[in-house]
Amino acid sequence: MELNPGDTLDFTLANGQTRKLRLLETYASVEQSNLPSLPEPGPLAKVILRMSCKIEVDGHIIALNRWVGNQDSFYQPWNFFGLHLWFDATTKIFDHLTENHGPCKPRKEARFAIQDATLRICPTLLHPWCPLPSPTLRIEDCYQGSDCWLGPYFGIDAHGGLDINHPAGTPIWTPFAIDQQAYFNSLANGDNNNRWRGTKSWPDGSLWTIQVHHILRLLAPENQPLDAGTHLADAAGVRVGSYEHSHFVFGITEPNAAESEKILLDPWILFWQMYQDRALTQR
Repeated sequence: MELNPGDTLDFTLANGQTRKLRLLETYASVEQSNLPSLPEPGPLAKVILRMSCKIEVDGHIIALNRWVGNQDSFYQPWNFFGLHLWFDATTKIFDHLTENHGPCKPRKEARFAIQDATLRICPTLLHPWCPLPSPTLRIEDCYQGSDCWLGPYFGIDAHGGLDINHPAGTPIWTPFAIDQQAYFNSLANGDNNNRWRGTKSWPDGSLWTIQVHHILRLLAPENQPLDAGTHLADAAGVRVGSYEHSHFVFGITEPNAAESEKILLDPWILFWQMYQDRALTQR
């Protein structure tokens, strides 16, 4: 959901109760930066930002703070009044960053992912998308050490995806069953990278889109459905720059919405559920 200040969301829980959420205001600031000591932005740039918002939930004022560009980028959802809430982005962060490294700016002032706290993010268990670092993702392993979702790539560009460093040839699996999938960019077609996209339609009418970039080789035939856990590709081998890595993208198109209304979200939300599911299945 994307909201402007004053917008109200009525969210019905699985038990039939309704929560009324209203966005009051948002902020963003640079909390730490070494750019003044550098002649220009580059791979040594380290910038950490803070996003904040105030929301009203059933008459209660709540202030939320979220960090971007450090380990706290891999945050836990807020849990209150029966809701899980992810504060994904605010346009105010683009007072400090540009958007030239993949789309990630909300259409409205703030973007949230909200779910009933008794339900899962995904109705099925999620297979790891790639080998999961233990015990969690580390900001040090996000390309130059800051290329998480919205992270300041080279200190100045909001990163439109989540980078995870791993060696060329690392397996990529389908985290859930895929209805349709193929390259949308490929070296074979004259593009500068191998970028794959898959989609899944859920019974509620929503459409999930996932992408993986820098693929070394695609192992699954294109334009065919794939089961969850399929070894889809070997990763991190094309135009990877300074570190071999994969670039992950996650988007949701709500029921009855047009493709142009797809909302991009932090892939960490899916990885968070993968870590939860791994703990469940390894007991």
